[in-house]
Amino acid sequence: MSKPPPPADHSSPSASPSWLAKIHPYFASPEHTLVLKLDLLLLSWAFVAGLMKDMDQSATTSAYVSGMQEALSLYGNELVEFTTYFSIGYALFIVPSQLVQTRVRPSLWLPFCEVVWGALTLATFAAKSAKTVFVLRFFLGVFEASSWPGIVSLIFNWYTPPELGKRLAIFGVSAQAGSMFLGILQAALYRNLDGARNLAGWQWLFVVSGVMTIVWGLYGFLAIPDAPSTTRAFWLTPAERELAVRRMRTAGTTTQHVVGARTVWDRVKKLGASPVAYLFLAAYLQFAWSQRANAYFLLYLKGLKSADGRALYSVYTVNLIPLGGYAISIVANIGLNALSDWKEWRWQVAVGAALLQLVATSVLAAWPGGRGVIMAFYFLTFATAAWGYALLAWLAIILRKEPEARSVVVGVAVTLVYVGHATIPLRAWRTADSPRYPIGFPLAAAFSVGSIVAMMGMWWYVRKYPGIFDYGLGFKNKRAEESVATLEKVAVDSDDERRKEAREVS
Repeated sequence: MSKPPPPADHSSPSASPSWLAKIHPYFASPEHTLVLKLDLLLLSWAFVAGLMKDMDQSATTSAYVSGMQEALSLYGNELVEFTTYFSIGYALFIVPSQLVQTRVRPSLWLPFCEVVWGALTLATFAAKSAKTVFVLRFFLGVFEASSWPGIVSLIFNWYTPPELGKRLAIFGVSAQAGSMFLGILQAALYRNLDGARNLAGWQWLFVVSGVMTIVWGLYGFLAIPDAPSTTRAFWLTPAERELAVRRMRTAGTTTQHVVGARTVWDRVKKLGASPVAYLFLAAYLQFAWSQRANAYFLLYLKGLKSADGRALYSVYTVNLIPLGGYAISIVANIGLNALSDWKEWRWQVAVGAALLQLVATSVLAAWPGGRGVIMAFYFLTFATAAWGYALLAWLAIILRKEPEARSVVVGVAVTLVYVGHATIPLRAWRTADSPRYPIGFPLAAAFSVGSIVAMMGMWWYVRKYPGIFDYGLGFKNKRAEESVATLEKVAVDSDDERRKEAREVS
């Protein structure tokens, strides 16, 4: 299999600040300094933006178990419907948002969307009925649709293959970090601000989350550097901008730039004709849908009863217990994807994590006796998120010559993920089926198997057609052109040789 070349050691004294080199010899390399800047500014912004996205997206679940259910009389299937309305808005606008970013700078589009969804989160505190929340959740999904695939595309554009897995994982665990922070925040607000200024603790959650998101969105206007060839980031020197372009070119990665609609359409048509697109979608969608297995852990905890029929855990404790699962997810995700960078084990890490998910969801489908066993395997499902980010890093390497195709296929994948999130829970993860979910857990196990099969299909395809690494989606045409050119050259050489022989005879 063709592999991406390692990044060259680019050295230009003008690109590296001398004061950093004095702190540590590592920073005598301009490339190391550039990567540090990207980590401190782009990646840190991406991490916190992802944290805010997950926190705002999940706030209704945390609020639901912290008093919102009783305050708004939500005794039907409203909690699942909140997710459904959000997912509809999200799914409808992911691909349009990705296409907008081929025409509009991400440094303008992404922060604008974040500020708007922060305002929508803030407004939720004043909702008086489920219908109001439905509307707010739909538009929250519309504007959050820009975030995750847009940030993944940014990371694809700035980091070389040996750097990619860890950075995707660091961004990826922002979701778990957001859930951890959300649990801590809701517990603290419930304990300290419940009733303050006539607002309940669950209302304060929307106020605080919304304000934080708006502030971070405004910071994004400064932190986002667009792509190496188009960046206007004030924190990159001209030499560093040139270095960024050069190192991605050396790594064999084509970065994104503003292109015409016809070019985008041509790339989309090539993508639609490639088996890689469908195999990736099959693998990634089933990964994401299987990950829903731990989305209702809070409901399981809230429903546990002691021997006298009282709730086993307080609201405060219910919000804190899942933090252990999120911590497991963060450590496993970063650790396994660091391994995938170090050993170039992309599909291996993804398949391994999928097998772990298969074991965990199969046990939960059987619903063994004993609260300890159930909680242990619930926690195990948190360790499997590395599956998706190793798969994304692998896709970025396979399609390293196709920046527009990378963006579109990620957008399509996330769109279909949320179509599933909007529909599958209505039958598989119904609140009435809690905690055993007789459809949900077996379905999650089946999705794990399906994803493994699709990933092995990707592995077979790129081994059979390694030209995709060097020539992109049009590799078959490129090889045909090279064959024709070779034959023409042979024909010309033969004609020259015959003419030479004729002259010698005469």
